[in-house]
Amino acid sequence: MDLLEITRKQDPLYPTFEQVYATSFPLFEQRTEQQQEQAFQSPNYHLEVYLKDNLFIGFISYWDFSTYVYIEHFAIHENFRGQGYGSLLLEDFNKRLNKIILLEIDPIMDEVSANRLKFYKKCGFFENSYDHLHPPYRNTYQGHALIILTTERPITEDEYIQFCSDLRNIVMANFKE
Repeated sequence: MDLLEITRKQDPLYPTFEQVYATSFPLFEQRTEQQQEQAFQSPNYHLEVYLKDNLFIGFISYWDFSTYVYIEHFAIHENFRGQGYGSLLLEDFNKRLNKIILLEIDPIMDEVSANRLKFYKKCGFFENSYDHLHPPYRNTYQGHALIILTTERPITEDEYIQFCSDLRNIVMANFKE
């Protein structure tokens, strides 16, 4: 599998990323075009795509901080879901970055969300017990409750406080439409 980084909207792979992104996440969990442009300007932000035989398999957008990595969005192209690519991408990502990886998932409300939690636990993630509210990406929405998952171990309260600070002040610094 090939790994490439998209660093600007003019990248030839960006339209495919955008299509997978738009179909994988509800609008209230998506960056606006302006927010995406601003993310590309941050040295902490990365958007990596995985290709196999020149076919777009999936992507991971993440923020690299000194002691951990925050996966903001992770998706597999609908044509390749259920084929083990999600596990392969996360395994590769974890080996390459060699830091605690933190991500958020929806609360367990149905079979889909329960299966998502099971998938991440199978990939080595731990559930954290913090009551977590992700700030809104758009001013027409409210923040939404999410579950924090991390690799290696559950994070400490101080680590959680640092993540919340980074989330509000760096990741979501320009969240208004």
